[in-house]
Amino acid sequence: MPSMRIAAFVATGVAVLGGAAVVAGLLLSRDQQTLATGDVIAYGCKEPGNAWFAICVIRSNGGDMRRLTSKLPTTDPAWSSDGRLIAFTRNEDVGESTTFTSDDVFVMDADGDHVWRLTPERAGRSSGQPTWSPDARQIAYVHGPSVNSAVPSRFGGLFVMDADGTDVRRLTRGRADTDPDWSPDGREIAFTRGENLASPTEENMDIYVLDVQTGTTRRLTQTPRAFETAPAWSPDGSRIAFARWTSQTEFVGNAEIYVMNRDGTGSRLVLAHMHFANGPYSLAWNPDGSMIALETSSMIGCTAISLLDFGGGSPRSLTTCTKPIESTVSPAWQPAADASGR
Repeated sequence: MPSMRIAAFVATGVAVLGGAAVVAGLLLSRDQQTLATGDVIAYGCKEPGNAWFAICVIRSNGGDMRRLTSKLPTTDPAWSSDGRLIAFTRNEDVGESTTFTSDDVFVMDADGDHVWRLTPERAGRSSGQPTWSPDARQIAYVHGPSVNSAVPSRFGGLFVMDADGTDVRRLTRGRADTDPDWSPDGREIAFTRGENLASPTEENMDIYVLDVQTGTTRRLTQTPRAFETAPAWSPDGSRIAFARWTSQTEFVGNAEIYVMNRDGTGSRLVLAHMHFANGPYSLAWNPDGSMIALETSSMIGCTAISLLDFGGGSPRSLTTCTKPIESTVSPAWQPAADASGR
């Protein structure tokens, strides 16, 4: 999933201590929030004057669309398990093609309030693509070298930190890992690993899973010269959805959505469609596991969010795109909290 943005943002009531941010009154604010219902989708949306994306939310029926961030280039929204917080990538510099990224992981309340930084800014380094542990105590993310800001994808090693930004540790030693997604049982993290990415004829991306406790990895897919990306765990943890993308030209390709068992067996095609984009892809399950949100496109450089019901039928458009300035990306489905607020 993407990572690209700029600008520094200072939120009222935020103090930064040793690279981690502490928000005064945060716990009180969270207690006062409405219980998550699981019918809201966060995603990247366009705003005037923003070269990349802001973060918006919309209900799964298409109603109550709101933009949560302003003048803050962001992508990769990720909900905490109680649906009350959203972690995201703050994209640092996306101007000229000669500039390089310095992205960081931020968190905010689900209503857009209390924005604070988790990863310290480091010259020549970028952090992004956050994913929460099921107990909301930790966040895994991708950390790697800065890249040319025109590059849509971000790769590096997988790292994990406590939800306040402390106790950072490395999970993988690869330099081409991306797309992490934490399993509902907390035992594994699915991710994408790239190979031979400098070779146009041999480049390849496959889905792996990492055992969080032991650090061992297992390869789940192996399709030569295809990009298998965007792993997304089903809510019950029994299956993983992913996208297989093969390019025809720089901006045109075939996208196929599959669902497989968590051990990589039983792969099943659920959707095949044209995808007119050259950037990362995103998938997100709804809380009861009956459908997924995904990116679709009808023309070059124009992406929208659609919903695919596993019961059958074609994807239903949630957002529309008639020109690139209207593009929407990176859907993330809010979990449904139980009566206790978990």
